[in-house]
Amino acid sequence: MSTRIDIDGRSLAARMPEIGAADEAVMVIGRPVCPACQVTGAGLEALAEARPGVLLVFVEMWGPEDWRARGGDGWPAGVTVSPSAVPATVLMRGGDVVAKRFGAVPAHDLDRWMDEHFGPAQHPVPEGITEAEQAVLNRTAARRAQHDAVKGR
Repeated sequence: MSTRIDIDGRSLAARMPEIGAADEAVMVIGRPVCPACQVTGAGLEALAEARPGVLLVFVEMWGPEDWRARGGDGWPAGVTVSPSAVPATVLMRGGDVVAKRFGAVPAHDLDRWMDEHFGPAQHPVPEGITEAEQAVLNRTAARRAQHDAVKGR
């Protein structure tokens, strides 16, 4: 299978042994053109500081071939997601899914949610939007307004 699912320039299948071996891992699945996915991805920076022992990966789903690859070799068991349900955040322990949530979530909310499953963070993410998240919000304001207009909000 040769898809463009990308994590740090490598395929998800190439990273699954590392993800499966991690005591705790967070996988965010999203589309590169999705503002909500970009905001959630930007929050991973703060989570890396808060939880240095947790493996953090962002899975970029580029196109139809990536979506067709779901459930195939190299795709984590128990992870179901569709193009309309991204970003999806999956917590894993030893390669097994512990919890999932869908939609954009600021880093501090993800950190609190992770407390329930992984225990408290070494350095909890403070309340509020991180600088990286705010930069994405600023950069994607026009695109988000377009989405809202199309959805009739």
